[in-house]
Amino acid sequence: MRSKLLFIFLSFLFFNTSILAQDDYEYEIEDTSASRFSIGINVGAFFANNNTAILYSGSPRVTNYGINYIFNRQDLKQTFDYYFVHPYSIDEYPIESSYKTTAELGIHLGYQFSNLIAAFIEFNSIQLKYEQYFTVAIRDPQNSNTLEPYRYEKFPIYGEESRFNLNMGTQISYFHENETNAYLALFGNINGVKLKRNYFILNQIEYEIQHPIDNDFNRKPGGIGYGVGGGLGLKFSVSEKIIADIYYNLYYTQTNLTEFLNTYSYNHSIGLRILWKKQKTTY
Repeated sequence: MRSKLLFIFLSFLFFNTSILAQDDYEYEIEDTSASRFSIGINVGAFFANNNTAILYSGSPRVTNYGINYIFNRQDLKQTFDYYFVHPYSIDEYPIESSYKTTAELGIHLGYQFSNLIAAFIEFNSIQLKYEQYFTVAIRDPQNSNTLEPYRYEKFPIYGEESRFNLNMGTQISYFHENETNAYLALFGNINGVKLKRNYFILNQIEYEIQHPIDNDFNRKPGGIGYGVGGGLGLKFSVSEKIIADIYYNLYYTQTNLTEFLNTYSYNHSIGLRILWKKQKTTY
């Protein structure tokens, strides 16, 4: 149902783009020697919604092969016993799971119908990072504090996740003067997400946390999601062939990481595009 709504949205978007382009004679591009096609790169920052970050917490709520499972593995228990010396137990998992702000890199293709309207398609790649801490309580018999007989140690836990966003839509100008163009962007979105790695470090040793799919340890969580988005941008000419484009995008998309972590949520990105337009050859 969601994919059908996305298809209808995209059809409506491109239909209106064509109508506006045909009717906008008074906004005809002044430089007729320039190609209406442009290609460029996106460099920005991506702010991911934290709804799915809990997957990397190592908690039994999200995987049966998390921190507690690793601590109780018979082949590793002696290693942990030697490190902690005294009786120990997991006291606390990460409380506020969140992603780090990360770089967004991509390519952008555009077609300028007129000074008022443009269509575009772009592909952005994101490598998300997760870094939090879990706490282990150690009961030290030499601790003379009877009210608090435990001492606590925190250990880092990490997650690595890859995503892509494929955006297709239109840019509608609301201010155009000389070499400056401010616009509103509307687009449909197809995205992909994949867990790459989840692990914690204790005594400089990395321990992998597993997230098998249907008990298949060779498969990792991930999937395809859909959504829509909007944004604002400001284009200005740097030279005859180069355009700089400062942009902000707001996404409302499904992040289909697992069967239970696949809700729709808001994500943001902000960045800079560098666009090249090729001159037409005249004979």
